[in-house]
Amino acid sequence: MAAVDRRPVLEADRISLKLDDHLGDDVLSSVSMSLYKGEITLLLGPGGCGKSSLALCLNGIYPHAVESVVTGSVKLFGETPDLRHPGKTAQTVGIVFQDPDSQFCMLTVEQELAFCLENIGCPREEIGGRIEDALKLVQLSDCREKEIHTLSGGQKQRVAIAAALVLRPKVLILDEPTSNLDPASAQLLADRLHALRRLLPMTILLIEHNLDPWIEYVDRLVVMDKQGTVRYEGKPDAFFMNQAHEAAQAGIWHPRAATLHRALIRDAGVTGGQADAGDIPGPLPLSARELIEEWTGYPAQIQKQATRSLRARLQKNAEPARRGAAVSEHAAGPGVAERILLRAERLSFFRRKRAVIQEISLSVRAGELLAVTGRNGAGKSTLFAVLSGLLEPSSGSVTLDGKPLPDWKEAELRSRIGFIFQHPEHQLVADTVYDELAYSFRLQNRSETEIGERVNGLLQRFRLEGRESFSPFSLSQGQKRRLSVAAMLSDEQQILLCDEPTYGQDAHGAKELMSGLRARADQGLAVVVITHDMEFVQEYADRVIVMNNGSIHFEGPPISLWSKPARFLEDQGLIPPIAARLLQAMEVGDPC
Repeated sequence: MAAVDRRPVLEADRISLKLDDHLGDDVLSSVSMSLYKGEITLLLGPGGCGKSSLALCLNGIYPHAVESVVTGSVKLFGETPDLRHPGKTAQTVGIVFQDPDSQFCMLTVEQELAFCLENIGCPREEIGGRIEDALKLVQLSDCREKEIHTLSGGQKQRVAIAAALVLRPKVLILDEPTSNLDPASAQLLADRLHALRRLLPMTILLIEHNLDPWIEYVDRLVVMDKQGTVRYEGKPDAFFMNQAHEAAQAGIWHPRAATLHRALIRDAGVTGGQADAGDIPGPLPLSARELIEEWTGYPAQIQKQATRSLRARLQKNAEPARRGAAVSEHAAGPGVAERILLRAERLSFFRRKRAVIQEISLSVRAGELLAVTGRNGAGKSTLFAVLSGLLEPSSGSVTLDGKPLPDWKEAELRSRIGFIFQHPEHQLVADTVYDELAYSFRLQNRSETEIGERVNGLLQRFRLEGRESFSPFSLSQGQKRRLSVAAMLSDEQQILLCDEPTYGQDAHGAKELMSGLRARADQGLAVVVITHDMEFVQEYADRVIVMNNGSIHFEGPPISLWSKPARFLEDQGLIPPIAARLLQAMEVGDPC
């Protein structure tokens, strides 16, 4: 744990926020919190509770740059920031937005970082070196001259982080910094920022649903409730040990090591089958390292019981007959689970003479959930655009029900293939949330009575009640994502392509989205999901494809992927689910 100065670096005192277009709604309600020198503070809370809004209050974007009403005070090093000079505050309190595209000003990566430095009057002879240092930290040295719009979502996210780091801020606010990163890149970013904050030292406020890369480095938690009020401020282990039930009810993610630990205690009978917080012997492990150290230290008999439980968890999707087959056959006739809906053969796509995807062949079957994963920039989103007919392949072919995509009329094609974009803003078409959800139903000529019933059902299911009259663009990123998925689920396409559907979601939202997609596959339709979450791949996917450098490097059931050599997984930017890592560690000492 880093040694810290207990005087607050940044302090919020009873901050409340009202947005000008919804003055009756408190986005934040009397929030008080403190950040301390050299610490990483993790800000948690259910989706839409105001975490991102609080971050924007802390560096003066609210109310200086966005019309709003803010009460309370913010102090930086004990003094009130001068909002007449927001550039000085931004230099001291850097922020990386949840949507990185919203903060770019220039065309290329180098220009973007140079623009930041020129704005603060950095000496010309220092600019090149500072740009290179920042790009090294985020593993983007080879992208220095690339145009930002050509980068993948994960690469853009790292550019935004580099643009903040190049200013060498005293406080760095990161809003969902790993949401689009492959697992290895997410862990490396956490490792490097942990080292950097101790070296400088730098204070970090982290808003994140993906806790696992960070949890070992987090010094303090600040937990908000759905009303926008702080309910907890203190140590992470005390919160997850003593308030696990309340956090789960609020939809707050738990470290997956802690969740698996509780389950194994129950399965292995360590405490007589009980898994309540008070029954857990010793400290609660929050990280994979702590979990492995804990369980490899148990007696052999308990370890054997735990390994049986772990194998059962990992085997559940190993059989060729998918979980949805029985449901699918009942719903759509015998053999539907083996029916190939979409086939790609030797598919390639070039952008400016560079191969983005090359020689890809794959099939999408009815009744399955197919996961596509791999490193950032591997070509996953481009593959989806080609499979959906939004991009024309440079070579190769795509057929839907045996018919080439160009031979389908556009309206027919869109009625059979749905596409949920990586950025939900790209597919929002209506002025209100209600109309967005009603849009497809109206195209189907349903009555307004039926539309109202179905829309209200979707509003409740996806926790968008009370937002019916809001503009979709005024929602939080997590709410926008739920809206985009809900709107697409109102259609009945044979194939649904989903690019990062759980992006920006709390625990409730992610489970609801993935359960809905799984149910769709179980009904005999096909779902193809781009995801970097290996836990979701293990829990929901029947089959997984791993892409790297525009090609497929693996295709098969998830359990076969986890058994690949560590070097292979590392090369693909993957980290296996925590159950697979623990099982491997335990079997080293017990090969049976």
